[in-house]
Amino acid sequence: MKPVEISDLYSFRFFGGLKGKGRNIVFVRGQLDEKANDIRCDLMLCRDKKIRQLTSRGNVRAFAFEDPKTVWFFLSGASEKEDKSEKTAASRLYSLSLKGGEAIQEDEFPFAGCTPVGFADDHLLVFTAVKDLNEEAGSRPGDVEVLDETPWYANNVGFTSKKRQIICVYDTQKKETIARFGEEFFISAITIHQNRVYFSACKAGPVHPLHEDEIFEFDPKTGLLVSLAKTNLDIYTLNGVKDTLLYFGSDGNPIGLNSNANLYELSLDSRKQKCGMRWDESIGNTVGTDCAVLGGNMTAVSEDRLFFTATIVNHVTLFCFEDGALHQVLEWPGTIHSFGFADGRLYFIGAEPSGLQELYVMDEGDPKKISDFQTGLEDKYVARARPVFFTGSEGSSQLGWVLYPMDFHEDEKYPAILDIHGGPKTVYGTVFYHEMQVWASKGYFVFFCNPFGSDGQGNAYADMRGRYGTADCDDLMRFTDAVLEQIPQIDENRLGVTGGSYGGFMTNWIVTHTNRFKAAATQRSISNWISFWGTSDIGPEFTLDQQGADLSSPDVLWEHSPMKYIANAKTPTLLIHSDEDYRCPLEQGYQMFNGLLHNGVEARMVLFHHENHELSRSGRPQNRVRRLEEITDWMDSHLKGKENEA
Repeated sequence: MKPVEISDLYSFRFFGGLKGKGRNIVFVRGQLDEKANDIRCDLMLCRDKKIRQLTSRGNVRAFAFEDPKTVWFFLSGASEKEDKSEKTAASRLYSLSLKGGEAIQEDEFPFAGCTPVGFADDHLLVFTAVKDLNEEAGSRPGDVEVLDETPWYANNVGFTSKKRQIICVYDTQKKETIARFGEEFFISAITIHQNRVYFSACKAGPVHPLHEDEIFEFDPKTGLLVSLAKTNLDIYTLNGVKDTLLYFGSDGNPIGLNSNANLYELSLDSRKQKCGMRWDESIGNTVGTDCAVLGGNMTAVSEDRLFFTATIVNHVTLFCFEDGALHQVLEWPGTIHSFGFADGRLYFIGAEPSGLQELYVMDEGDPKKISDFQTGLEDKYVARARPVFFTGSEGSSQLGWVLYPMDFHEDEKYPAILDIHGGPKTVYGTVFYHEMQVWASKGYFVFFCNPFGSDGQGNAYADMRGRYGTADCDDLMRFTDAVLEQIPQIDENRLGVTGGSYGGFMTNWIVTHTNRFKAAATQRSISNWISFWGTSDIGPEFTLDQQGADLSSPDVLWEHSPMKYIANAKTPTLLIHSDEDYRCPLEQGYQMFNGLLHNGVEARMVLFHHENHELSRSGRPQNRVRRLEEITDWMDSHLKGKENEA
């Protein structure tokens, strides 16, 4: 067996965006390109369980079916003005026959970020685009940002003030845009049903409101835009079934922003709303991995039935909602990242325990793998996640996992790394996680769990409001105790800890409250809730929601800030941050770094330029590799001692 290497990242393939029509399934494949330092994305076709590549352009991430035999997609680029004095953003529209042949360029639009939604009729393509209202007001792009609303930036998007997602309707026969609207809204979800466009949105203003989404209907044939209903919800998904719109949304009850969404119904005839299903679990796939780069989906409609995925404990289950009744379709032991239907059959992109993404089909009631995409793990040591049970701080039985090191011997002692997930409302499962497998191949035990505040166990378990650094930290320490008790081969004097986002906050909290870990790597972290309130793209609402306080109660925010306890820190700490991280802004890392150095603690900060909060999952390939090298080298130098000296 060969070890899993950091560079194996370039051999993995990533998948998402699956849709089906007729007998055809189309999805997106991505692969990291080391030379270009980017990810190449192209369309793939599956028909009758046979898979082939449709495009070779390297930048196709979304598409829409016109009919079972034709898809449409956009490519972003630059358009030159007639005098060629200035290049502006543009999106070129292409059609592609699934029977074969080259894609045909159909038109070009002066917008960035054009994304196809679907067809409202045989020839009416609906797509979204990004429109900059600053340009209409006479502002020129350049080195100046004018801000007059909050949030003014969004992670992985950039500055968003006065930039709006708009909806366009394009007539593919006449080759002209017949409708364009949405400048006055913050749009949250969109769908096409019975040849009409439905979307949820709240009115745009200086402050983005919560729980105020409204549902609108647009008829492309008449050009009429009407409001169907006002809600007290944040709406996440929108689907049409028969004469009803079904939508998952949250009103912030019972546990604030992390409340799991319920399913609601809106009659298109009477325009009456009702809650169709109370749902205490999450929707979608929240199982963490660093090997799922492309977007997926959490809902789909087939044969007048709504299908949706939900994270249950540590894996993903597919459900069907039909005529007020809920049915379980598939309990999958890993992840279901994207799914759809063709010829009445379910297809999905998912990962099995210890595995990477593949394409599956439901065949006579059982899921069958029909792809062989992942060759990068052949003859590699892939550690199996072994369960460790422990009693959590809330008194419930909890489950964590341990990866054993390569070439493990019972009579030897090994270092170990505790890996803490982000969120906090996400989960760790047992699918392949590259960074953890690298460490296992390098001779580490790696252990991880889902402490209090995690997803998959209902609203009550996820309710972290005002409790950061309490029950969650207690769970992690209880889990660490259980791992050490059950696995005597772990050297308790050579423990490391790492995590990103919420996991970075918790790493900061741990090193300022205990010295049991001999090395730490904190990534894209929170260190000070007071400054986080004013600098994060989600700062004001998330801080108030999660801490129960804002700047009117700075003592409460400071009580839950690792920086308050920085004088207690003794653990050598590596800090990883990115200068375009607008979720956990760079100043959070700077504060922790300064605090450590001024207290005489060994510290090193690695700052990645032009990366954001998603560095470890979708950052530039070379930076993803460098990040993992930095963490691994830091752990080696502090946990392996003389073994690492050469």
